[in-house]
Amino acid sequence: MRVALLSLLLATALAQAGVLVNSTVWVVALKCSGYQQCYASSNGSYTGNLNGARRFDDAASAERFISSFTSSIRDKSPQIQSIVEQVCVQPADNRTNGKPC
Repeated sequence: MRVALLSLLLATALAQAGVLVNSTVWVVALKCSGYQQCYASSNGSYTGNLNGARRFDDAASAERFISSFTSSIRDKSPQIQSIVEQVCVQPADNRTNGKPC
């Protein structure tokens, strides 16, 4: 009985698991003194870590974000960059094969 229940739970978990797929997002890179990497995290602040960068689904949204910058951020030579990240897509959204997540 326990084995059957465990098998059922495992099968359910696997059926609900998503897959990792590559997704393109856009960030705004800046030139900040003292930072090897620098990214806009809001319209008035920045971070030295890509994880803290604000992400956009398209370049046009990133461009609108740049137009909202305070002058101190605008002076840091903002440039839109596309990056590829892996995201977990649930089964209902799964249109491609990928690594389970």
